[in-house]
Amino acid sequence: MQYLPMQLLCSVLTGTDVLGNPVTELQAETTRYKGRFTPWTAAEVELEGRAVTQNQRRLITNAPLSACRSASGVCVCGENYRILSVEELRRWRLLRVERWR
Repeated sequence: MQYLPMQLLCSVLTGTDVLGNPVTELQAETTRYKGRFTPWTAAEVELEGRAVTQNQRRLITNAPLSACRSASGVCVCGENYRILSVEELRRWRLLRVERWR
């Protein structure tokens, strides 16, 4: 089993624009965690639909639950993914992610 280095991405308020709207920027946390992508089962593909499973991935990680819930994204191998949902699996967290394009 190969685990990849990953970093959680958080939205940080960097200022406001001319109209007074908040401007945020994604910044990677300094702490690195381990994670790996997990495959979809045939039953999940049948339940969710092929379009969903083509665009989304599942990532299992050892990052703390509170850090996963507060993050808006994750960077794995130089690619950024948006976190759609977080589930706790005792020692691990299961993140459902979608790649930013």
